Amino acid sequence: MAVSPTASSLNFSWKAVSGAPQYRIAIATSASMSDAVFHWFTTPSGQVRGLKSGTTYYAKVRVITATGASLSAYSGAVAGKTSSAPTPLPAISHPLLVASYNIKCANCNDGLANELTWSGRRAAVVATIKSKAPDVIGLQEASQGWLKDDSRPGGLAQFEDLQQRLKSAGVPYALTNAKRNNCVKDTTPTNCVYSNNGASQGTKIMYNANTVSLVSQGSIKLPALKAADNQRYLAWAVLKQKSTGKTFFFGDTQLDASKTSGYYDLRKRQTQAIVADIVKLNVNHLPALMVGDFNSHKWTLPSNAPYDVMMGANFVDPLGNTYQNDIPSAAATAEVRIRSNYDSFNGFERRARARNTSGNGTYLDYIFTSKMRVSKWETVLNIDTNGNFIGTIPSDHNMVDATVQLP
Repeated sequence: MAVSPTASSLNFSWKAVSGAPQYRIAIATSASMSDAVFHWFTTPSGQVRGLKSGTTYYAKVRVITATGASLSAYSGAVAGKTSSAPTPLPAISHPLLVASYNIKCANCNDGLANELTWSGRRAAVVATIKSKAPDVIGLQEASQGWLKDDSRPGGLAQFEDLQQRLKSAGVPYALTNAKRNNCVKDTTPTNCVYSNNGASQGTKIMYNANTVSLVSQGSIKLPALKAADNQRYLAWAVLKQKSTGKTFFFGDTQLDASKTSGYYDLRKRQTQAIVADIVKLNVNHLPALMVGDFNSHKWTLPSNAPYDVMMGANFVDPLGNTYQNDIPSAAATAEVRIRSNYDSFNGFERRARARNTSGNGTYLDYIFTSKMRVSKWETVLNIDTNGNFIGTIPSDHNMVDATVQLP
């Protein structure tokens, strides 16, 4: 059995056994294997994560049945030592804070136990965003529909209401595209005469005008399964960080949420379209960030297809939150993780959802990056020491943010 290390994992490979249903690796810090723990793999290779840096481990492998019964004796034990912990990097000189937040559309209240209407929870959404003041934030479900309980003349869309309230709170956020609808009269879809205004329904990008400026923007429709389905978009923008003068590409989306037949493949096709569109739009190969609610996670069956598509396009998940594994992969780039063990979807439950105490939670919401330094990842939660939300739960999703340094 061959072994290669990283600071927190060991990669193993061994000779395949014809017809083997799966393999089990026993790994221990003692040569006697007295403290062994076990890992299962369906291929003749695998990565064991969450190990202590600079530590020698002993491992051996055997063939087992699909139900775990032994089909062979263990191989001889091999020793492997994890690498030393990397030297901490210096602080980022010009941090760029990016975020993704599904704020739940104002006109689709589900009447859940802790769910308030938009008028009852929008102050909490404003407070959440203001508490971190991201330079750029991709919003989902920031609806273009008029608020039903707002009597201001001309009506007000949810994303307009949010932007105005943030501005009143002292954060000068601007929308990359303020159009409600792709109609000649963009304020209403009634009797729409089509015009490509770059509108993208509730998928909106906001930026802090003090720290970032807009270069260009637009939106592209994504594939749909049925004409009656809610249209999905890639909202995109090229922005400039004022402190460095560096430009970057930023994309935002919300994929179809349906769990019925055909929509797993649709989410895969929608992500493939996003990747293809980014290639066409980002002709100068700028540093790229792609955020959004992909409505797919690491426990989705048969796979987390949107994630796999993004990884295949050379994007990076700072959390290394790979399929059916809570421990970050060796490819994780986030240097500091804050509450990443909490799920990004909370369902308005008073106790915040979490899978474990130290690894990765389950995420529908992502921040993918091109190759760049990510000094911090945070799942933003206002919770007490027992993990319960304090006060109003702002949305059924938690905001996620990441601090990056543009290359």
